[in-house]
Amino acid sequence: MIGTRRNGGTAVADGEGQAVGSDAPKAPKKTGPALPVGRLILPVIVFGLGLAGEFLLPNHLTYAASTALCYGLVGLGLYLPLAALRELPLNGAALAGLSAYFFAFHAHGGSAGKTALGVVVGVGLCMAVSMAGGLASLVVTGLYFSVASLVVQIGIEKVVFSMGWLTGGASGRGVAQPDAINGFFTTTRVVFLITGVVCLAVTLAVWRVKKTKILSNWVMTGHQPEGADAVGVRRWVQKVVIFGLSGLLIGIAGVLFAFVNGTPPPPPQFGVIWSVIFLAIPIASGMRTASAVWTVAAVFTALPIVLESHHINPNLLSGSILLVALMASQSQEAVMARIRNLRREPEVIEEIAIEEGHHALEVIHEKPVLATAPAKVKEVDLRAPKQARTLVGTDIGVTFGGVKAVDGANVRVGPGQRVAIVGANGAGKTTLFNALTGFVPPTRGTVHLGDLDITGMPAYARIRQGIGRTFQLPRLADILTVRQNVLAGQAQGDDLIPRAEWLMERFGIAALADIPIQVVPFGTRRKVEMVRSLARHPEVLLIDEPVSGLEDEEVNELIEVMLELQAAEGWGLLVIEHDLRFVTSIAEQMMVMVDGQVLTEGAVNDVLADERVRQVYLGEVVSV
Repeated sequence: MIGTRRNGGTAVADGEGQAVGSDAPKAPKKTGPALPVGRLILPVIVFGLGLAGEFLLPNHLTYAASTALCYGLVGLGLYLPLAALRELPLNGAALAGLSAYFFAFHAHGGSAGKTALGVVVGVGLCMAVSMAGGLASLVVTGLYFSVASLVVQIGIEKVVFSMGWLTGGASGRGVAQPDAINGFFTTTRVVFLITGVVCLAVTLAVWRVKKTKILSNWVMTGHQPEGADAVGVRRWVQKVVIFGLSGLLIGIAGVLFAFVNGTPPPPPQFGVIWSVIFLAIPIASGMRTASAVWTVAAVFTALPIVLESHHINPNLLSGSILLVALMASQSQEAVMARIRNLRREPEVIEEIAIEEGHHALEVIHEKPVLATAPAKVKEVDLRAPKQARTLVGTDIGVTFGGVKAVDGANVRVGPGQRVAIVGANGAGKTTLFNALTGFVPPTRGTVHLGDLDITGMPAYARIRQGIGRTFQLPRLADILTVRQNVLAGQAQGDDLIPRAEWLMERFGIAALADIPIQVVPFGTRRKVEMVRSLARHPEVLLIDEPVSGLEDEEVNELIEVMLELQAAEGWGLLVIEHDLRFVTSIAEQMMVMVDGQVLTEGAVNDVLADERVRQVYLGEVVSV
């Protein structure tokens, strides 16, 4: 249900010290879910095994464990662009090699100053090359990016690693290692301890970053680029940051490679085959948690050494381990779902059934809205009107390969106005939307928001200026929750979170706030997009087919909520919709488009009385 239970009148304190009734809506109390205990099992096991390894493993296996940590750290570095941006960098080994060799080159000699300089140079160079790859991903993506990163890998491998002065030749350059403390804490064990502490610190930092809003921006950038633009995200900044952090982790791993071995491994250990192996580690982990990355890296490294006495081909064994890990990761959702179903209590609001790895939303219970709020909570008028500006598109034209998708359209939406664009499929309605919001460049014409010319602005900049936008097919990241999708992007004001929570209540999706988007119905996704746009106080809101996928009752409630919000806040509304019942209920003005041109426009009743408009909806040919 979209509607909420409201009390009118002035807020007063009741006998229990609560404020009851207020014209200005209050920020609802946020009740986020507690972290399931089951999510802590794997991290605890991984940490426990690492700690036990310090005391239980013999020296040669302690060295293997240190190597496994280095592998896992490279895998964790590749996990960031892989999971967030869906990019497959095939130059992880070359980056690690750069860091290892430049670290050893400067740290050779053993002094603390030289060691620190080596770390800075090695890690910094790795980050710089990785960030350059992030800039390249703005131009080439997907398979083309993988090929480009492979070219970088081979270039570094053949050119840089062939320089004997850098690699140190056959024997390499020695790197200082700590002395043994006693007979038990040998140099190998101390090295493992230092490596483990570094990897633990890095993992905690990654975990902390994943808990911030920046994760939503990253995922939106890679999974839904247009959705990222629609919330004001500078995608190029996000990509550079992600690849920079990836380079940071891989650079640290390269330093540790040299530290663990006492000298950097020979160049073949940083060849293209190792880039594939490093990339296989996060892929085989399922790209869900950092703990899974460490687990795969540990098994991949340690098991061949443990089974070495059985004379099993190590390459065959390593490949089999990655294959089994990949298969296990694909079944992880189904297994965890069955475990959750066994432990689920009947009071849970949402029931999510997962069968054969596919999610399905079964039942959504309506969550009642409290009519009272604690008196101590700071009251914020979440509907505070904003001085809106007029959106004006003049002589807009968009051409694709000689085809005029939009031809000389004029649009004007002032504060408080409601304008609808109708027309047959292919008439140019969505293309006009895209030209107004910056998602496609207009071939001709200008777009102004008030006195500001925004014609040359990119989409994210127009969103930041005060334009809100939804899409014909919702641009939401499936792996993020409803709340994460709503709050992703550029915040505009301190009230973003309370306003978003309040709007989710108003649109009836608050009960689903912590549910992944992939399990909610299509119609609910439309509500999520509208909440996301409205949360940022738009001056003009453009919505594309908002009632598709909604039931009749939901449509009526949407009309009621939209009209009430606009009356309170004063933003302009431009809507594309085929449902004439919705159009006539919400719009004051109407534009009819045919073949990229505006056939007619004016008051809704006058336009609908036009014989040419009737012909358009009957599918007849119309001469503009």
